[in-house]
Amino acid sequence: MGDCFNIFVPHCSDLLTDHLPHGDGLIAHGFLTNLARRGHHLHVAVERVDIREPLHPNITVHQIPPARFGRMFSRIEYMFRVRSLFNRLHKQHRFDLIHQLNPVFTGLSLSLFGSGLPLVLGTYVARWPNDPDSVASRGSWLSRALALGRSIISAVQQRQADAIVLTTPAALNRLPRPHAVRDRVYMLPHGIDTDLFSPEIGSESGAQLIVARENPSILFFANVVPRKGIFALLEAFATVAQECPNAILRIAGDGSALNEVKRQAAASRCAAQIEFLGLQERAAAPSLYRNCDIYCLPSYGEPYATTVLEALSCGKPIVITDAGGLPYMVHEKGGRRVPVGDSVLLAKALLELLRDPAQRQVMGRYNRKLVESTMTWENVVQQLEEIYRQTLQRAASRRQGKDRSEVLLAEVQERV
Repeated sequence: MGDCFNIFVPHCSDLLTDHLPHGDGLIAHGFLTNLARRGHHLHVAVERVDIREPLHPNITVHQIPPARFGRMFSRIEYMFRVRSLFNRLHKQHRFDLIHQLNPVFTGLSLSLFGSGLPLVLGTYVARWPNDPDSVASRGSWLSRALALGRSIISAVQQRQADAIVLTTPAALNRLPRPHAVRDRVYMLPHGIDTDLFSPEIGSESGAQLIVARENPSILFFANVVPRKGIFALLEAFATVAQECPNAILRIAGDGSALNEVKRQAAASRCAAQIEFLGLQERAAAPSLYRNCDIYCLPSYGEPYATTVLEALSCGKPIVITDAGGLPYMVHEKGGRRVPVGDSVLLAKALLELLRDPAQRQVMGRYNRKLVESTMTWENVVQQLEEIYRQTLQRAASRRQGKDRSEVLLAEVQERV
C-alpha cells in the first residue's frame, strides 16, 4: 500500500451522506471511507452531514454550518472558518497535503494560500451545457459578469493547484485555461461498491443471466427534469410500446417535471405500460437495476452519471446519449449511444435491445467486467494514491530547486 498520508479536506461536498440520493455526498463518502481503510488519516470540513453508519475512525469530520445571510456570504464565511480550522489543526497533525474533493466550490482553496502544502483539486465532472438552472444562463449583464468572475477565480485556483483530477475528458470544460495546467491534469473515474451493486444471484460470468421475460422493462432512475431527457424518452417509448406491447417503462425519482411527465404519460396510448415508482431510497437502488432489462438515461449533457455506473456494475446494458461524460462511461460493447433529443434513434436503440436478450446478456457481462477491472473503489483509490505520491514528489523537487537557487544567490552576494 505504501506511505499513509495526513490529508486536510477543506470541502468534500455540501452534504456528506451514506444513504441519501445525493450524488456528490455519496461519492465523497466513498472516497473518504476507502482512503481511510487504506490507512490514511483525513480531517474533513463540511457544511452538512447525514450519516447512518459510523464513519471510519481515520476520518474526523469538522462541521461548519452555512451562514444564514445568503449563499455568497455563506461561502465567504466558510472560507474564513476553513482557514482558521486548518491553522489550528496543522499545528497538531502536520498535514502532508490538501485535497479539495469537490472543487465546484469555486475559489475555496484560495483561502489556504500560503499553507506550503501541495494542493489537489478534484474530481471535477463536466459542466452542464447551457445549464438552465445556473445563474450564468439567464443572459443578463450581471449573470455574464458572474460567469466571467467565476472563470477568472477558477483559473487562479487551478494555477495554484499541484494536481487537477478529472473524471472524464468531458470535464476539461471545467478548466478555463487547460493548456496552462495540462502537466498537472489526471483522469480518475469515481469508484463503485461492486458488492452492493452486483448482478442478482444466479448470474452467469459476472452478469445477470438474461432470459426472455414476459414483460421486459426499461428503467429511468434520475431526477425527473427536462435536461435528463425524460420527455425524449416518453416520445421514444410511445414507438417502443407499439412494437413491443408487453414492454414496461419504469420511472424512478422525483423532480420539477414529474407532474407534467405523469400528465403526458396518462394521455398517451401506452399509459398502462408506464410505471411511476417515486423517490427511492439508496438502499432500494440495487434491486431496481437488477429487476430491469435496460437502463436508459437520455440526458442532455450529463456531467458524470452515478446511476449509469451503478447499472454497469449490476451487469445491465445501457442506452444513453452521446453527450457530456456519458460516452466516456459506456463502451459501444456495453450499450447504445444516440444523439441528444433524437427520440427516433432512441426508440430504435431500445427496440434493438428489447428484441435481443442474448445481446443484452453479452453487453451486461462486458459492463460488469469493465467495472470490476477499472472502477472498484480499491482500484480507484490506488490510482489516487499514485496521484498523491507524484504530487508530493513534484512539490519536493520544486522546494529543492528553490533551496538551490537561494544557496546560489547567497554565494553570488558573498562574492560581490
